[in-house]
Amino acid sequence: MAINPLQQPINYAVDVQSPFEAALGGIKIGAGLEELDVARQKRAMEMQQLQVAQAQQAQFKSGLNSFFAKPPEQRTFDELQPLLLGANKQQFDALKLVGEQMGAERLGSAKRFTSQVLLALEANPTTAQTMLEERITAETDPNQKRGFQTILDISKVNPAKAARLTEELGAGVFGKEWYEGITKVREERRTADEAPVKLREATAKAIVEEQKAKFAPQKFGLEINLTESQIKQAEAAMRASDAAAKKSGADAERAEAEAKQMAMGVIPVDKRPEAETKIRAEYNNQTKPYQEVKSAYGRMLASEDTAVGDLSLIFGYMKMLDPGSVVREGEFATAQNAAGVPERIQNVYNRVITGERLNASQRNSFKGQAKGLFNSALDGEKTVRTGLERIATGYGLNTNNIFYTATEVAPVESVNVAGQTFNRPANFTDAQWSAYKQSVEAK
Repeated sequence: MAINPLQQPINYAVDVQSPFEAALGGIKIGAGLEELDVARQKRAMEMQQLQVAQAQQAQFKSGLNSFFAKPPEQRTFDELQPLLLGANKQQFDALKLVGEQMGAERLGSAKRFTSQVLLALEANPTTAQTMLEERITAETDPNQKRGFQTILDISKVNPAKAARLTEELGAGVFGKEWYEGITKVREERRTADEAPVKLREATAKAIVEEQKAKFAPQKFGLEINLTESQIKQAEAAMRASDAAAKKSGADAERAEAEAKQMAMGVIPVDKRPEAETKIRAEYNNQTKPYQEVKSAYGRMLASEDTAVGDLSLIFGYMKMLDPGSVVREGEFATAQNAAGVPERIQNVYNRVITGERLNASQRNSFKGQAKGLFNSALDGEKTVRTGLERIATGYGLNTNNIFYTATEVAPVESVNVAGQTFNRPANFTDAQWSAYKQSVEAK
């Protein structure tokens, strides 16, 4: 007989999940999924918050970089404070608390030392490093000692970065009054550095006005005994030449040719050498300061990266600042023998005499400032030359017999190796030129 499975007895000992347990398991699974969902949402929110924080940090970092890209004398505390707060408010508040907890005497000393280090890092990193080393040796507070050591280590690799860090710390600890004091000193220092350039600009303008009065066409014509008609013809030629300069293309060429034709024969052939000599002597006299600046600049660019070269470089720079100074290379600069040189530059020169070396950043800084001085003097030379050329051409003289070269050009930086001179290509950066010098000197 066949067995009906439906009629088989039920074994209740078998572990079968009840409908209640199945439902409860489903609820647990649902709750677990919800927990996973919440966790995912939490992670997404944390990731979003992290991205926002990173974006804010990048924004504040960009703001700080833009701030420190400005010339030091143009920076203000009101611009820096919100950047420091935004970059790290907790750290900024901690720095502020440090300053508030200092005693008056200790606070004053800390302000002065931080100011001195910051300004030295900007002007002469070697001096700043000496100051930090002395302070580290004398400091008893281990936290302060570590902080100074950090700045010292950074300054040996990147003085500009060390100066920036010191500026940020000083602003955070000492506040607005301290920062405004730093800004004032920077402005005074910039004014002192610019004074020689402005003086040369004023001198160049005075030279131009003097030569205009001294070498007016009428006066010059009378000095070489020209007739009234010859002088008037020269004046007409000058006016025609001025008008030609305002034209362009073929019109300018025709106008200039007409002006030269008018000038021909103004001065008799036998008197031209005398007239050309007279104008050449005037050119030499009027551009003497420029020639001295050019000579000093050339010596600077030719100086080697050695102790002797550093001395020559700073001496050349002082001569550019004050061509009339009587200080001799190798003797100490004083207020008497280098009166036209700022005291800060005198101090650097005197330290170099005693054996202190300049670093690459200092050398480049001096050469960069020297280039500005040379360009200012060159502008004065061009103005004098233009005025005298106008008079010479108006009288029909040959300017090739008056000026040594068609135009004046700046000296180029060079390095001498085994008697062979290598000039710096115009498109080379400081880093490329440094690497090139090393390559040729290594041969």
